[in-house]
Amino acid sequence: VNEQILNMHDWYFQGGVKTASGKNRIVPIHSAIQALVSARMGRDGAILGITTNTFRHRMDQLSRELSIPRHTPHDCRHTFSRLCEKYGVSDADRKRMMGHSFGADITNGVYGHRSLEDLREQLEKIQVNL
Repeated sequence: VNEQILNMHDWYFQGGVKTASGKNRIVPIHSAIQALVSARMGRDGAILGITTNTFRHRMDQLSRELSIPRHTPHDCRHTFSRLCEKYGVSDADRKRMMGHSFGADITNGVYGHRSLEDLREQLEKIQVNL
């Protein structure tokens, strides 16, 4: 189960799955989607009020209905990573927000402490046109 803690006062989520690096990461929520997250929380009481398998199934179904190429939720991670590169988000902070391990990079893994505001400053570099 992908359990996440959402703090709507400070606009971040904490959690993740799979790896030790990803399980407790803190990720700010970009200002451009805060209204969407707020509406989802109001409607469903959760960021994703369904199982990941149900989400995947609905995503596949919608892709077919719209006649667009099939995508997976994991594709969103590729998009996020590419946007971070495009808009100059620091490589270390991109890894932190994605829950990637620093491996042998002791400097970042052990000494690279970043606050929520540090991460938010990096995330807000991504320009969103709605």
